[in-house]
Amino acid sequence: MSDQPLQGQVITSQLIASLAARTALETPGVLRLEPTIHGLLARLGPAALNNLRNPGSQNGTYRHDGVTATISDGTTHVHLDIATDITYAALNVAETVRERVRENIRHTALTPGPVDISILAIEHHHGTTHA
Repeated sequence: MSDQPLQGQVITSQLIASLAARTALETPGVLRLEPTIHGLLARLGPAALNNLRNPGSQNGTYRHDGVTATISDGTTHVHLDIATDITYAALNVAETVRERVRENIRHTALTPGPVDISILAIEHHHGTTHA
């Protein structure tokens, strides 16, 4: 197995969305991605048919359950809607997610652009233990 699993693959907006989602979910303090009504309506709109025909592209936008990724001229723009654990400082979690997503995009052939984070919920996670 190579250390560069994305090397040699065509990097699509769907792949960037998947990478961003996985990165966010692996960040301490993130409970889940938050699908929104706006995201649902966007997926049901005219672009939804394009997503079915062409799930992700090298230039274009892909949306799925709380993450939107756009690639334009080799630069990415990612938007994540997340829920965070109340025991973590939400703004710190958002900044950590932003940094990690940008770093992971740097491992692709693309340039990381803006990474926007919306914190839609801050909740107590029942599995959290306090030190």
